[in-house]
Amino acid sequence: MSSVLRFVVCLFLLCFALPTQAEEGKSAHITARLIAESATVAPNGDITLALDYTPAPGWHTYWINPGDTGLPPRFKWNLPDGLSVADAQFPAPELLPTFGLVSYGFNGQTVLLIPAHNGSKLTAGDILPIKAHIDFLVCADVCIPESLDVSLNLKVGAPKPGPDAGVIKKAVKELPWGTEDRKGTINIKDGMVEIGIPLAPINAQGAYFFPKQANVLLPSAPQALDIGAKGFSLHVKAAGAALPEGDLSGVLKLADGMAYDIVLTRAPLSPSVHGLGAAPASQTDTTLAGVLIAMAFAFVGGLILNLMPCVFPVLSMKLLSLARSGHDKGLAQQEALFYGAGTIITFVSLALILTAARLFGQSIGWGFQLQSSYVTAGLSLIMLLVALNMSGLFEVGASLQAVGGLQVSANRPRLGAFLTGVLAVVVAAPCTAPFMATAIGVALAQGGLVSFAIFVALGVGFALPFVVLTYLITLVPAVAKALPKPGKWMDILKHALSLLMYAACLWLIWVFAQQVQVYGVILLAFALVLVVIAVLKSPLPKFIKPVVLVGGLVLCGLAASLPRAEKAPPASSGLMAHKVFSTEGLAALRAEGKPVFVDLTAAWCVTCKVNERLVLTTPEFEKAVNATGTVYMVGDWTNQDAEIAHYLTLFGRSGVPLYVYYGPNNAEPVVLPQILKTADVVKLVRAGT
Repeated sequence: MSSVLRFVVCLFLLCFALPTQAEEGKSAHITARLIAESATVAPNGDITLALDYTPAPGWHTYWINPGDTGLPPRFKWNLPDGLSVADAQFPAPELLPTFGLVSYGFNGQTVLLIPAHNGSKLTAGDILPIKAHIDFLVCADVCIPESLDVSLNLKVGAPKPGPDAGVIKKAVKELPWGTEDRKGTINIKDGMVEIGIPLAPINAQGAYFFPKQANVLLPSAPQALDIGAKGFSLHVKAAGAALPEGDLSGVLKLADGMAYDIVLTRAPLSPSVHGLGAAPASQTDTTLAGVLIAMAFAFVGGLILNLMPCVFPVLSMKLLSLARSGHDKGLAQQEALFYGAGTIITFVSLALILTAARLFGQSIGWGFQLQSSYVTAGLSLIMLLVALNMSGLFEVGASLQAVGGLQVSANRPRLGAFLTGVLAVVVAAPCTAPFMATAIGVALAQGGLVSFAIFVALGVGFALPFVVLTYLITLVPAVAKALPKPGKWMDILKHALSLLMYAACLWLIWVFAQQVQVYGVILLAFALVLVVIAVLKSPLPKFIKPVVLVGGLVLCGLAASLPRAEKAPPASSGLMAHKVFSTEGLAALRAEGKPVFVDLTAAWCVTCKVNERLVLTTPEFEKAVNATGTVYMVGDWTNQDAEIAHYLTLFGRSGVPLYVYYGPNNAEPVVLPQILKTADVVKLVRAGT
């Protein structure tokens, strides 16, 4: 049945059928009541009324624009003199597919808000009787026109919240957001309606536009999403050759349930709202099973994170703890648990900081701590002190032995283990092992208890290998016997492993150099020298050492306060010739039909650097790129960059690395794994799909 014929049938039924009428507030398939936010309304005051109705299970009603078929509720008011009501305000509708048609309406309880104004001359204590007759078209497999009557008595007086104030307050929150900046454009081109929405940064996945006017677009036609640098656009088959007169309006609804009132003016699409294609749809599953799967991914990701290069700087601390596990069993078990607590608490803390920052509009992502020059400067200092401690160069009894959680003191090993866990997470977190990206994306999208559970699972996975090994050594005699007895070898191992910490310090200084001016690097070098002088054995008078130490710390902070004036070029590992990433540049290249390989990296992302060294700087990759005319774009996220942060969210990511390949002729993007293989990347680029 065509949409026109079905509409005519529904209209005929509504106009000529004899609907059954029952007691007030009820029809055959609908139960309704007229409510108010307050039982009283002030003279010359405003009040919000509401029609709260629920259709029978399996039945639905319709929105302002019912879509392919249907009719919206119609009100006939019987009001006292001086009382006026505005048009009903509807929540965002749902899609109701039926027999190949798509309607816009509601299943289940629905609350329509009705603003009212008391302009009557009645005085305090007088009654305002309000009555309404509502015609519905209620449908399941068949559509039936039904009517019902509702009424409400309001008293004139000082307003105060009534028993239904909570229902109306909730309904207000469910209304689409409507502010001055919720504007867009609409145009018809080659039989397609193009709707441009300059809303950014929001996740446009699942975006659907419900027009309030009929005959704008075909409700049953799919709406294709195309993302741009500063918004997105929707493309859908037009309902006619021309658009209705005047400005158009509607409701934009996203996959996360957020809805916006949008006003559309006639204009061609702006270049800023299209050109990147539609990012792959989010696979986020918010059911209990979906959350459990995300937790499992987080747990496995935490296990694998122990094998990532990011963890190597703190590997020495773990090895030393394991080496002595078989010789002080009780203490070793306690240290393992405190280490695990440190990792879990730090993962959750980082997640809370990231979530709070995003709520306040900050464009940051996973690994944000190393985007701060203050953090990288502080960590370079910590790594240096830990290395000195392991090398045996630390001044005996110095209080700074607590730094890094190693040998805090003879009577504080548990605190040392806890701080080791903290340091391990701070340094290792920027690496996102396989499975972690998906789990972190779900956690940050859901927030609340879901986020907490996922990050706890991540922390447990990260800490578990060390905890299990410790308990094996302490509880299984055969494993403990396999360990060599304490001796000079432990000092040799300690000195050898200190080299990893020196290397970590140099790496962090290199990252710091990508974040600040050259004078900042010089100041940090002086600061580290002063701190070393203060903590090492030296002939300096004791009262001078604290002064030197404070001076070094002050210089360290001053060095971090000298950020680069301009964005630094990507800190590459010999990358081939490339363009600097920008969403506008990417959209322009795709408009020309060129294939593009996007590489989002950061100086502090060790996984990124490994991929660069093993894949992205190989002759095979360079030959494939050149042979296919692929444009290689590199985005550096060493420092905070709102444009890169927004682009990451399009793919459900919160951190780097991210590799995206756009094939020729505006092909949709393909997201590559975080750990690359040369053969797979070359095959993808050469295939052009």
